[in-house]
Amino acid sequence: MTTGRARARLAVAAVAVAVAVAGLVAVSCAGGESADRRSTTVPTVPGPVIRVLGLDSPESVTIAQVYGRYLQARGYAAELEAPMASRSEALAALGRGDVDLVVDYLGRDAAVLVPDARLTAEPDQVVTVIKPALAAIGATVLDYSPAAGGDAFVVRDDSPAIKISNVKNLDYVLGAPADCERRPRCYPGLTDPDVYGIQFKAFTRIDQGPQLADALASKRVDAVMWDATAPEIEERGFKILEDDKRLFPADNLAPLLAAAASDAYGARLAADLDILSATITTDDLVAWNAATEIEGRPPADVAADWLAKKSLA
Repeated sequence: MTTGRARARLAVAAVAVAVAVAGLVAVSCAGGESADRRSTTVPTVPGPVIRVLGLDSPESVTIAQVYGRYLQARGYAAELEAPMASRSEALAALGRGDVDLVVDYLGRDAAVLVPDARLTAEPDQVVTVIKPALAAIGATVLDYSPAAGGDAFVVRDDSPAIKISNVKNLDYVLGAPADCERRPRCYPGLTDPDVYGIQFKAFTRIDQGPQLADALASKRVDAVMWDATAPEIEERGFKILEDDKRLFPADNLAPLLAAAASDAYGARLAADLDILSATITTDDLVAWNAATEIEGRPPADVAADWLAKKSLA
């Protein structure tokens, strides 16, 4: 791991190679990669090490692996930093110059960077909102991906509802993590007469993850608020209702790049990252999550296989 941005900028080619090798080991450790699958790519693009950061979840680690390995395959010296526990910490690290690339979801980043901003379901609008906040911390947002995560209103397959507004007269019990109760675009928005105006029979606090699936399948609750990319939704035969009132903000995947890294590499780095982002789909995110969370595969292996399949590494 490098000790500072200035040191990275002054690195000569031999040092860049050494750091890249260290980065490849970091990639291996972060994803549980087996030794025979480690990349041996030698950096060919002159410039500082690009330090890639993910959050401490299988999905985010896999995303970081995909971007880090892709950059290595393109000839950049890139390394993965140890995942951080929270989005706030990751964005703060980006602002301090401790990392160079954070790949995350637009709406969730906006909730941290500009918590009082009005957000819509249009990704371009969310980008417009977060750009000044990112510029203030010395970063920028690159082209967003068609892949999107975010909140999802999930019901069993036997529910007659097709869109969230259909739930208004169904007297449903809603299950969700505790923070949904206070987030404007969760329970308050669902019950707001000016948005959905749903009067739930009850609200049950349930931790994020398999517990939501169990509560829904056992009929302890009738609907849950969940991550749209949770693999259990498809595996358990549940369905996501259409957000017809567009309560949930756009949450497309997008790289957040430190201005220093952007300046060092110019348009080439942004163009290369844009190619990768444009290739990833929401179905890919769900498949990666199924592979890591259900099948138990290491994120590093999942990332390497996907990049090879897409001829990106």
